[in-house]
Amino acid sequence: MSETDVQRAIAKFATVLASLNHEESLTARLCEAGRRLLDAEGASMTLDYAGNGRLMVHATDELSAQLDDLQDVVGEGPSFDAADSGEIVVARLGNGDEDRWALFSDRLIDLGFRGTLVAVPLRAELSVLGVLSLHRRGTDQEEDLVSARFLGATVGTALLQDPRLGGSDQVANEAWATRSTIHQATGMIVAQVGVRTEDAMALLRAQAFARNTSLADVAQDIVDRRINFRDFTIEGD
Repeated sequence: MSETDVQRAIAKFATVLASLNHEESLTARLCEAGRRLLDAEGASMTLDYAGNGRLMVHATDELSAQLDDLQDVVGEGPSFDAADSGEIVVARLGNGDEDRWALFSDRLIDLGFRGTLVAVPLRAELSVLGVLSLHRRGTDQEEDLVSARFLGATVGTALLQDPRLGGSDQVANEAWATRSTIHQATGMIVAQVGVRTEDAMALLRAQAFARNTSLADVAQDIVDRRINFRDFTIEGD
């Protein structure tokens, strides 16, 4: 990335940030700025891909949240690849990239999405803190990788400097509450079945996949004792 490219990206990013509601949380503003900078229809920001701590802290729209949760359920997708590799991943689904993530692609068909997904790793020093995931219908538009790389470094550094991740933001707080419910449900599966924590998480994902729903919904059913893995009963069956 040349100095001129960096200056252009900084100028554009500053203009976008200045246009946003300053009362929004840090994560909300950075997520929306990323969406506008890369000309996407929607974006989500998810942190901590290590272990079972993965947490979506903001989504600009419902579809972005659904696309992020779907990757969490099946355990694969562009965002996971970006987190693992530390590189930007561009997926043109509906244009030959489906074989890379078979389960994820099958569920995208059910969701009715065909288009481009861009996963930008959020880097701070030598670590990947999370991923900014963006989507756009259609596969013909060329991606601005210069701005994407700039976002990865800038947003990652900004998050590192604000560990509160927006502090009182309602969406961020709800995200932490949801992840807490998933952890509680995982612990209940461990107690009910006697498996390791990672195996319990696999069972939780399998149940969400089988029911074509989110991890959060299945976790809530387990916590509310509508699903019991001890004798595998589901209330209403």
